[in-house]
Amino acid sequence: MKRKRLAVVLMIAQAMLFAVETAMIHHIGSRSSAMQLALLRSGAGVTLVGLLAWNTGWSVMKTNQLSMQLLRGFVSVIYLWVLMYSFALLPFADATAISYTQAIYIAAFSALLLNERLTSLGWLAAAIGTVGALLITKPAFLDRNMVYIVALLGTSFNGLAFVLNKYLQRPGGDSELTTMFYVNAIGVLCNLPVLATKTLPEPEVWPWLSGVLMFGPVGMYLGIVAVRHASAASLGPYTFLRLVIGVIGGMVLFRETPDLLSWLGVAAILSSCLLAVAFGSREQPRGGLKLDFC
Repeated sequence: MKRKRLAVVLMIAQAMLFAVETAMIHHIGSRSSAMQLALLRSGAGVTLVGLLAWNTGWSVMKTNQLSMQLLRGFVSVIYLWVLMYSFALLPFADATAISYTQAIYIAAFSALLLNERLTSLGWLAAAIGTVGALLITKPAFLDRNMVYIVALLGTSFNGLAFVLNKYLQRPGGDSELTTMFYVNAIGVLCNLPVLATKTLPEPEVWPWLSGVLMFGPVGMYLGIVAVRHASAASLGPYTFLRLVIGVIGGMVLFRETPDLLSWLGVAAILSSCLLAVAFGSREQPRGGLKLDFC
């Protein structure tokens, strides 16, 4: 039970850090490209691994699951590209709502890859959290085009990445630092071409880059550590907490008054988190689909 509580605390901390990062990125706006931000975030992630692994040195790169680590890294890169594509071509509320369907994917991949037996209440928790996200973001979904399908299917990569964090750290697997290293190293390699096409952000932007240079990488690391202490499916609904923090932040910082639907959404998300941890899933110590293909 203590391990599960630790995981919940880490997920809450991650949501807070990601909320700050998102706010800073929104403030930066078009003054820096998405690939520049992704490159800086990944580079900062590798740096964070170096600091945390100062005493162990290069051993953090050792893995018996290289193919799976590469898969985890490329899945994250693909999702980032899908995210950029969807937010560029869809209404903001629609793209945001679709991005928060990841909890459903987390539940599905947890059952498939980790052999986590998700109870009916676990599925209900994921569904309630998704409904809560829709109530807060209020998407219109007025158009019908392929971009919606690409965004909806592409969000599955984010859910898969979350579950792979758990898969890679199963007994006898890699440490959280090893996973953190490969995810960010691959992100650096895939986004390096932006250096040849874009100049550095303007000096006035750099103070706001602390979001991607510090808050984002630390938040990612906390999420990777969290799944070591609890089942992936039970933590899925906690990915919605950024929306709750956004609503609260709007009230405190900008004196925005949420409407009734937003309050209902907040209540739904908090309820889904309580349901998921209390009754959501039972993780099996053995089994699951074996994916290593070295």
